[in-house]
Amino acid sequence: MLFGSYPASIDEKGRVHIPSVLAKQVGDNETVMVADWGQCIAAFPPASFEEMGKRLHEQSRSKEHRERVHRIVSSFYPSTIKGGKLLIPQDLRAKKKLNKTVNVVGMLEHIEIWSHDDWRKKDSERGVRDIRDDLNELGIL
Repeated sequence: MLFGSYPASIDEKGRVHIPSVLAKQVGDNETVMVADWGQCIAAFPPASFEEMGKRLHEQSRSKEHRERVHRIVSSFYPSTIKGGKLLIPQDLRAKKKLNKTVNVVGMLEHIEIWSHDDWRKKDSERGVRDIRDDLNELGIL
């Protein structure tokens, strides 16, 4: 499980430093699948992507969903975490307007990479809610 929000930076080659607490769980020299994920970029470790792939494969058997599955699957890019750094494809960096400062967020089964400004905006939109209240409303506490 991937948790937490960490400030990070993108180097001149377009690689984002993945904090060690997250990188250890994914593994060094592991291929991750990277995609445009709404307001951010998502990176799925092999096990998470494989699970999603199985579910997509099942959906692709339905004529109704085949085109949607095709669009989804063709939107992912393979990349590798090497030495704690993940290469983000240039077109995704440009599309998300990622500059030097980003936030890397563990989202249970995947990692999200946000521009620092977009993450700060999202964080401020949450208001002053207590995490405990959210967990209680979700029925976890």
